[in-house]
Amino acid sequence: MVDNKNNIVWQYFLAACQHRNMTTAAAELNISQPALTQAIARMEDLLEAQLFDRSKRPFVLTPYGEVVRAHALNMERSTADMKKQLNAMRQGIGGSLRFGCGPDWVNEILPLAISRMNKTAPDIHFDMRVTLNDDLHALLDSGVIDFFFSAISDAFIGSDYDIEILLRDNMVVVARSDHPLCRQGPIDLEKTTEAQWVLTGDGTYGRQLLTRLFHQNRIVMPKPSVETNSVRAMVNIVRSSDMLGFMSTTHRAGYPDIVQVPIKTAMPPRAVGVTWRSDKPLLPSARQLVDECSIVAQSLQK
Repeated sequence: MVDNKNNIVWQYFLAACQHRNMTTAAAELNISQPALTQAIARMEDLLEAQLFDRSKRPFVLTPYGEVVRAHALNMERSTADMKKQLNAMRQGIGGSLRFGCGPDWVNEILPLAISRMNKTAPDIHFDMRVTLNDDLHALLDSGVIDFFFSAISDAFIGSDYDIEILLRDNMVVVARSDHPLCRQGPIDLEKTTEAQWVLTGDGTYGRQLLTRLFHQNRIVMPKPSVETNSVRAMVNIVRSSDMLGFMSTTHRAGYPDIVQVPIKTAMPPRAVGVTWRSDKPLLPSARQLVDECSIVAQSLQK
């Protein structure tokens, strides 16, 4: 925090350095000459060094005074830069954004939103982490990120978190476009248990929704042949094998060779949005990014 009293003392000192005359410097500062002289004397006592050689007219800086002047100028520039950065952050046009997102956000929504925002706020630095829901939660609670975009799960609903829903879609069973199950028309959910699966881990929201889907339909959930924390790995395995996967319609749209398996049972809906801690409100620049994501998400759903 800037100490205003100390800041004034440095202004007094730099004014004296500039004019090399206490009377002239005091007039510029709109204070009396004795008040300025006393402030400089207190400064010299505190630093235990004589800053001006007053035997000369106009007085000159001593070697100690030169060192203090260089420090004061650096501090003045640093304070000015700090105030400029803080003002930019308040206006939402500067600073750094530390946030995370689920894999489906990097296909279209966030790249488009960041591109839009960069046109109006080119000085903002974006620090983005891409990972799954359970990891995003841990990153938020540890302070590594300040907010994240992902599916809204029950784990984030409560007094500790604020949530804003930006779009709604569905989770679907997916396969490569020429998969045998895709040629049969709508199939029973139980039919999918005959195939092998590649899924994300137990702690991920998508896996939880799939488990709930099988449980609600009283079908034993098939054990996945492959488990991974990489959605990209899951997609690559699905496109090169007969394995089934499970992902959102928003995410699937980014892979033309991956299709939804037609199933008679209704697929689970999901809400997608932004989550942050209630004790750490969004900065204006973060609010702007959320608004840009909302605009992009709505345009993609039309």
